[in-house]
Amino acid sequence: MRLYDPTTRKYVSAGPLTVKRPALPAAVPLFSRERACIVALDFDTKHHGHACVVADVTRLLAWLTECGGRAVVDQSTSGGRHVLIPLAPGRTVTAGEIRPLLRLLAARLPTLDITPMTNHKTGCITVPGSQCKEGGYRTLVDLDPATAADILTVGSDAGTLQRLEALLGGTGRTVTSPIDTHIRAETSTERVLGSSDDARLHPRFCRSAPPPRCVLDFASTGRIDTRRWPSRSEARQSVITHAVLAGASATDILTRVTEPAWAGVRAAYARYAEPERAIRRDTARALDWAASTLPDPVRDTGHKQKHTGGTYDPVLRSWLTHAQTWVASEFHHRRDRWTTHAVVQALAWAAAVSGQIVEGVPTVGVGGRSLSIAAGMLPESTVWSVLERLRDMEGSPLLLIERGVGQNPDRYALVPTHAGRAAVVDTAAGPAEVESVHPAWSVIGWRHRILYDAVLAAAEPQTPDELFTAIRMGRTSGYEALLDLRVAGLLTIENTHIGIGPVELDDIGHRHGLTSAVRARIVRHRAERIVWREWLAAREEARTPPEPDRSVFAVADDHPADLPDHDYILAVMNTGPPDPF
Repeated sequence: MRLYDPTTRKYVSAGPLTVKRPALPAAVPLFSRERACIVALDFDTKHHGHACVVADVTRLLAWLTECGGRAVVDQSTSGGRHVLIPLAPGRTVTAGEIRPLLRLLAARLPTLDITPMTNHKTGCITVPGSQCKEGGYRTLVDLDPATAADILTVGSDAGTLQRLEALLGGTGRTVTSPIDTHIRAETSTERVLGSSDDARLHPRFCRSAPPPRCVLDFASTGRIDTRRWPSRSEARQSVITHAVLAGASATDILTRVTEPAWAGVRAAYARYAEPERAIRRDTARALDWAASTLPDPVRDTGHKQKHTGGTYDPVLRSWLTHAQTWVASEFHHRRDRWTTHAVVQALAWAAAVSGQIVEGVPTVGVGGRSLSIAAGMLPESTVWSVLERLRDMEGSPLLLIERGVGQNPDRYALVPTHAGRAAVVDTAAGPAEVESVHPAWSVIGWRHRILYDAVLAAAEPQTPDELFTAIRMGRTSGYEALLDLRVAGLLTIENTHIGIGPVELDDIGHRHGLTSAVRARIVRHRAERIVWREWLAAREEARTPPEPDRSVFAVADDHPADLPDHDYILAVMNTGPPDPF
């Protein structure tokens, strides 16, 4: 949390989050790893007064209700208010993704300060119950603590932000980078059916609920609700976008414009020399925005699925066991121990899937992007730094045997440690699979995985102290991780012994939408590889000199002669060359 300094009037100093309420006004960061799971909107009384703040908040809450959103509102002693909008479980946004919506809201709500949500490094917000700068404490507005806790826990509908942006007539942010262009193109291709004027949104992304009343009113009468739309441009775009979200194509919309129910839309486009062309343009814009922005629908299929499968190779199983033991010993007091465990696990799985055994030693060529997914959705930068440290350490189980060039990744040999060389591979051991790391650990925590796996692999139940000793984890850190795993339902304690709980990792993954997160990262990696190949091709083309003009090598004939007579040529060909003797 960040503490308020009355001298500088800024939140400058930082400290760990405490159980007790801080003595000074404190704010908590809104972004973790550059992503936020709550949209925090700050309404200030500094320029427009308390009455305007109340009106803006009331208007926003009405829009959220129309879009399936839920919010917690608190108020300071000065009259300013915070609106905290929890996203659906597993949904997060970056500052760049939320910025277009914030600008739409700021243009319509004059007391709104969008600064906290626009900077992932410094963005923070004071929470309900914290001390105010003017004295007193922030209090909930029209809510009791139990209801507020329920709202923050359950969250909003998955498509709340997209619906709110469509309601206000927005069409998302402009794509500037080549990677984003490829991501949007691939995502749109999978979500759009048909082509040209018959292109429409895939049915599983369509919305069945009717458009808001104000959208229908403008479509039929052309009357503008100026509190939502500054001009007719945003109003008609909102109508078009809601039609696209319902599954309409450009052909359908052009047909509706001729009907009485859309007389207002027809009048809005009448000022154009070619109204149909303008309608097609706005429809294409709305379809592109919807196809690239809407979240994947989450449906529980009712059965569990294996994340990535596994292998029973005894050589890889032996290497993984001794490599993890080596990491636990060498990284015992280091903070990067837990992420190193995950990368080692991912390397073993990659070798099982696409590696080779050379003279009894597993080898694998794999890139950091692929490993980041196999390591349970670790950040790519973390994977690259772990690989760099591992291959430079003495006695490491990882040996770099070939440096990657162009599109070819680095190749590694999974060499045995000193303990592994002395051990005998037991081919009759139980079927302990070499698997990738489940992405649920990116939500729970990386150190928790080692503790959970130790309980899962134990022949008989252990006490907490026995477990912490076995995995070389401190008591304080161990009990914190154990508490988190018990709260998540993954572990239980009965008669001082630890057992497996009723909740599975797949349950947590489904609850947090991790399947969509993995899919989104795969699409991003694919786009990054396309851009990389294009850059390599452009560099190779720049290095290759162009072919010279063939006219340079032509010999000019200053005295062209007439072609020989045809009969003469035939005579020469018939008699052949003269006898040299």
